Amino acid sequence: MEEKKIEVKMKRKWGMAVDLDKCTGCGKCSVACNQENNMPIFEDDSDVPKRVAFLELMKVTNDRDAKFPDVKTAYLPKMCQQCEGNNSGKHKAEPPCVSVCPAVATDVGDDGVVSQVWSRCIGCRYCQTACPYEARAFNWWKPEYDGGFKKSLNTEVSVASRGTIVKCTFCSHIWKRERDKAVAKGILDINEVSYTPACVGTCPTGAMVFGDLNDPDSEVSKLASTDRAVRLTNVIDDEKNPEKKKALLNKKQFANPKVYYLTSQSWLRDMMRFKKNS
Repeated sequence: MEEKKIEVKMKRKWGMAVDLDKCTGCGKCSVACNQENNMPIFEDDSDVPKRVAFLELMKVTNDRDAKFPDVKTAYLPKMCQQCEGNNSGKHKAEPPCVSVCPAVATDVGDDGVVSQVWSRCIGCRYCQTACPYEARAFNWWKPEYDGGFKKSLNTEVSVASRGTIVKCTFCSHIWKRERDKAVAKGILDINEVSYTPACVGTCPTGAMVFGDLNDPDSEVSKLASTDRAVRLTNVIDDEKNPEKKKALLNKKQFANPKVYYLTSQSWLRDMMRFKKNS
């Protein structure tokens, strides 16, 4: 009887598409993210620089001084954009945060997900400074959990201590859980296993879609290739001149994110243009 071999080479590249025209700003994605990843709840959440969250729900408007019916509002869930970086030819393509970490506390896997190992983090905050999307948070306080929250902590996720950086990892622990379940069922090829991050699974309007960007038939790939899709670096994505686009791509600071935002609203697309990478 021929022995089955475990397929260890990862062929998938996880990515996300968020339809901003469907997002109602209910905040369920943020709540689910915090609960899944053991983020503590602080009584005073008004100090934005010291706020600790994997996913931040941002309210954006076309004009703060505008009044009805001229004012337009949308909500943008902002998490780690899971950057790939760009290959300049001299160095391996790496996300900006990975390239500056002196403790190897953050890295990018074969599946494209940027990891964060709390126990390795020394709190230097280099990665937080390098992140072009301000998608990393620093734990200023010792995490405290009261009442029922303490009893419902997720045992699959380590509690990040004070003085460390936290970020969205596309709920990679759920991916590991699903892989273990698959192996128990005799499914040895990891490329046959899928999973859903907490935020995607809880979205009531279906605004968030997650999947394999390497699969052209996946829903996330189809959404990412539409005219409505915008990345936070779409100054580069929208460039039609091949030579100019190549020159922009060769810029060392191009983050190349794997989170796509969809909208048909021109004012919102213009606001999302990411000037820092242009």
